[in-house]
Amino acid sequence: GKSSATAYGDGGGESVVIPDGQPFAGRSAGGGTRGQIYGNRTYGSGYPGITGYGVSGRGFPFWFWPVVWSDTAAERQPYLNGSEYGNASNTSRFGGPLMEATFISNSSSPNTTFHVLSDNSTVTSLIQSIDANCSHYLSSSSSSSPTPFDVNSANAPQPEQAIQYYRASSVVLTLDGYNNSATFSSNANMIDSPLPSNMDMNLSVCLNQTIAQAVPL
Repeated sequence: GKSSATAYGDGGGESVVIPDGQPFAGRSAGGGTRGQIYGNRTYGSGYPGITGYGVSGRGFPFWFWPVVWSDTAAERQPYLNGSEYGNASNTSRFGGPLMEATFISNSSSPNTTFHVLSDNSTVTSLIQSIDANCSHYLSSSSSSSPTPFDVNSANAPQPEQAIQYYRASSVVLTLDGYNNSATFSSNANMIDSPLPSNMDMNLSVCLNQTIAQAVPL
């Protein structure tokens, strides 16, 4: 299996089948490249060559496991169920348990607040990359280290706040106050709710570009 991942790395390499005796034996892992990093606002996006909702039964094109949401969310919307990957604190997860970081705009009106949710190693790396690239837009109260993702906390990122998934849904950027009505809709063709017009677009663009360019592969 893969032993390390590199910030700004190109990814790629060969795709392998996970051997017997390992978690998810028989599924494919690896092969994903930097150019395939972007998903959209839907859980299950960002898998190269695969469309559709949810993460059930999928391979690991970037080795990293998809993020998981709360049981409550999965009860409301079945495709949000990622329970086969364990809970957020699962230490078997590639890169460590799910962690989050908060990135707050330094423009006073509005005080736009984003979260990045991923495994511990990825969030730790992205905090450094984002601080290097986006410090001009960041409030000093933004995260300097990861905090554990508590799915049941009222302040935790929620699936309807997702504005971008990356790397086979193993990284997500969320926006406080955003509520995408498509997330919990029973209509699969419903379009995403528009992003708020008063958000800090400079920080949003910087975060999105930095994550896509720097997220470890």
